[in-house]
Amino acid sequence: MHTTLVAKELKVIATIKPLHSLVANVMGHKGKLDLMVSGGLDPHIFRLKPSIIRQIHNSDVIFYIDPDMEIFLKSLLKRKYANFLAVPMARQKGIHLIAYRTSKIWHMEDGKPKDHKAPAAQDLHIWLDPSNARRMVQIIEATLSKLDPANSLTYIQNAAKTITRLYAMEEDIREKLRPLREKSMIVYHDAFQYFEKSFGLKAVGAIALKSDQNPSAKHIKRLKRLAREKRVTCVLGMPGAHPRIATVVMGGTGAGFDVVDPLGLYIDKGPDLYFQLMTEMAQNIVDCQDQGGMLDDLNDLR
Repeated sequence: MHTTLVAKELKVIATIKPLHSLVANVMGHKGKLDLMVSGGLDPHIFRLKPSIIRQIHNSDVIFYIDPDMEIFLKSLLKRKYANFLAVPMARQKGIHLIAYRTSKIWHMEDGKPKDHKAPAAQDLHIWLDPSNARRMVQIIEATLSKLDPANSLTYIQNAAKTITRLYAMEEDIREKLRPLREKSMIVYHDAFQYFEKSFGLKAVGAIALKSDQNPSAKHIKRLKRLAREKRVTCVLGMPGAHPRIATVVMGGTGAGFDVVDPLGLYIDKGPDLYFQLMTEMAQNIVDCQDQGGMLDDLNDLR
């Protein structure tokens, strides 16, 4: 006697755009996928509305990074629910985690970061490491296949295609960034170390450890000295961060300035977003190197 599997119309939620993009690639045209933090909203300051809470309870599965990333989910997901599955990607087997850097100066000596303080909590920008992205695709496929066995072949095939595309993207970015491996950068906010380590880039310090912090006069003075010593060629800003602080920090160094968007805040959601996000980050880093002296020009306009 043969058992016929009945396909389900899965209701799936992904919290942030990069994760939503990976899920969209695996799902293809099956089921219904919703993005929780939409548009240009920042997940660090997002607030749950009653309508979203109802949507979560009516879903089959919600994919998110970690309760310490999507803090708005912490109270809701303190206990398990029978009606939906919650999958925290950063806590899954095979995901590579890096501890947050605990100081804002990390110049390199003998190939090792110089950071004298004890390790902090885990950095949760895990999607910026392509190997993590590939592992996340595998986790998404396994989860969907278990919930919807009738469509498992589709999920498996889509996951395989996505992983192949991720390998190709990683190689393209690696070639693009290879000439910059010996160049020193300063970042506005320490949110890029997965990307840095994946592609052999060298950031030597941050203007702020958190996006909502302003640097002290003492720290700006230290960064200026570090920029001269390490011949910094680029300072990377964040969406919404005013370039004026960067001009003060980097004025007189000849470094370039550009903005990188690790969340894809201003990219249209969908299966291509992750690839566009990573490729644009790489291109913006390249462009930053070509804009030496731009900060001095901005300083003159202040």
